[in-house]
Amino acid sequence: MHETDEPTDPAAGIEELIRDSLFVLTGVYSKDADGGLWFFGQRPAGGWHVHGWCDKTLVVLEGGLPRRVVVHKRRWLLPGTTTTCHSRPPDDLHLVRFCTLMVVVRIWAWVSSAVGLHNRRELLEEIDDTWGSDRTVQRWTARAMGSALEVQQAIRAAILELRRREPRPEEDWFRGGLSPPSVVTRRRWNSPTGHQTLWRAIAMLFVAAKELGTHVAPLLAEARRRWHARQDSFPI
Repeated sequence: MHETDEPTDPAAGIEELIRDSLFVLTGVYSKDADGGLWFFGQRPAGGWHVHGWCDKTLVVLEGGLPRRVVVHKRRWLLPGTTTTCHSRPPDDLHLVRFCTLMVVVRIWAWVSSAVGLHNRRELLEEIDDTWGSDRTVQRWTARAMGSALEVQQAIRAAILELRRREPRPEEDWFRGGLSPPSVVTRRRWNSPTGHQTLWRAIAMLFVAAKELGTHVAPLLAEARRRWHARQDSFPI
């Protein structure tokens, strides 16, 4: 990205790259005739046995439209015990019924807004409070700010992995750095440092997706794979 007198909106032109969740783009899931998604995962180390399925309804994006799908996740049993676990898809967040793409897109609409939570503009027209209330977005954002540095590190690691064949150095994409515009930072945030770090992390994600010509969902999945903070990671 090139420097200009005015900051460039990292989300400008991103709409086509956020229209589809992971199930549309990759072979991560198997899909049945009823539209259900099946995630087989990998057997955990230690001799675990197949033990049925764990089902979850997940809100995803398909062609820019939010929809609910049922995800069937492989469940495992530890022999000789009643201990079970299940394989978690890379866009399925712990205790959240929205895929990672939906969560990140909705968080961005607030952290990048100069007009506040209730008057913010979503990146996709079909997203409204039917798909997560303002209060839900507030909770998501506060939680994400608490791990903003780890999110930024994971996204940066994913970018470095996916751009190995790019002839240009990654620093050229972010020449001069990435910072929220003053109309956003002038707003009162409970954690200004957390807000700026989270804004920068998602901005990096969007800029890299456009530079690489890749959809955001697989880039998020790669960041999830490289997350080192804790197992129940959020928002990736």
